[in-house]
Amino acid sequence: MVEGQVQAYKMDTKKIPVSLAELMENEYLPADAKCPDGTELTIDAEGKVINPKLAKQP
Repeated sequence: MVEGQVQAYKMDTKKIPVSLAELMENEYLPADAKCPDGTELTIDAEGKVINPKLAKQP
């Protein structure tokens, strides 16, 4: 869901969102958006949604 909303934001505004808060403020995500398990997602500089639980560790 979040990745799709990042793409919609990029198409509408021609820029990459810098945070999930930006998507919430512009109503691309509901204000209480979160993963079912409570994991906090982030968005990197390229607009990729990052789940820290799934990120590779060195």
